[in-house]
Amino acid sequence: MKKITIIMMAVLLSTATITACAGNNTPETKKETVAKKESAVEIIYFHGKQRCATCMAIENETKALVEGELAQQVKDGKVIFSVVDFSTEEGKKLATQYKVSFSSLFIVTPNGTEDLTRLAFSYARTNAEEFRNELKYKVMEVIK
Repeated sequence: MKKITIIMMAVLLSTATITACAGNNTPETKKETVAKKESAVEIIYFHGKQRCATCMAIENETKALVEGELAQQVKDGKVIFSVVDFSTEEGKKLATQYKVSFSSLFIVTPNGTEDLTRLAFSYARTNAEEFRNELKYKVMEVIK
């Protein structure tokens, strides 16, 4: 029984490590970011140093949606997309706030935060269109 527990723990830890991703985030000044966040929907994608194909697909498909179909909402300040590398000092602080330890996708609205990680991992790589449609629906629900 002890061996099974140890093996399961090793598998879980290695899965978390494999799914951790890396990238960059270029934040605006704090005042600008805080003012925009209070009235906007923020899509936050967290990742670590190592990146798997699914993790890269989550970022790429989210970015494609934000730069494509949601471009006007971004321009109007209604949607903000942030990519956070939680292996950096700045990223660690935000990851701690959201209790993130592996690649994750969140929508933050004035009404709260929704974790879309399961949706992202289910569809971003295997059914990108479904992923983008679901994510867009979630965003548009808030900013109608």
